[in-house]
Amino acid sequence: MEKYLPKNVCILFLLLGGFVTVLGVLTQISHGTQVGNWSWREIVMVVVGIVVYFTFAFTGFYFLIARIKKRGIAWTKRRVSIDFSNHELYWHEIESIVLKKYPGIGKVTTIVTKPEYRDEIQQRLEKRKSAVESFDILWIAVQKPNIMHQEMMKAFKQFENLHRV
Repeated sequence: MEKYLPKNVCILFLLLGGFVTVLGVLTQISHGTQVGNWSWREIVMVVVGIVVYFTFAFTGFYFLIARIKKRGIAWTKRRVSIDFSNHELYWHEIESIVLKKYPGIGKVTTIVTKPEYRDEIQQRLEKRKSAVESFDILWIAVQKPNIMHQEMMKAFKQFENLHRV
């Protein structure tokens, strides 16, 4: 069983993006004007910069920790690990696996769950929002995404053929 870990390039991009953003925020803060004299544009830029920094840094460190701990997309005969937090689905809970293309994001492997299992999956994964209909695996974040998708499709078809009624 091969694990498909987060890409090093993706981790580097996210951490560098966060670092550059925090440098921009620090430059804005040390611009010379006192905080009380800031215009609304300067305040918005600092707030947006801080939000972007935390988003990039959190995601980058999440991927880095997943890579260090060897967490990745993987599957066995019974289940599929669907993200870098080791959340799992059983093969019998999957309705289909589809390749989608989103503008600006790129290719995504979408795992669609069967309607009768959605509440059970929601409880098991401790999701507090509405029932989980599908899970997306971003190709930009995974090593060898094309091979991963093909192998996952092959394993899913084998499971379907074995358990066809």
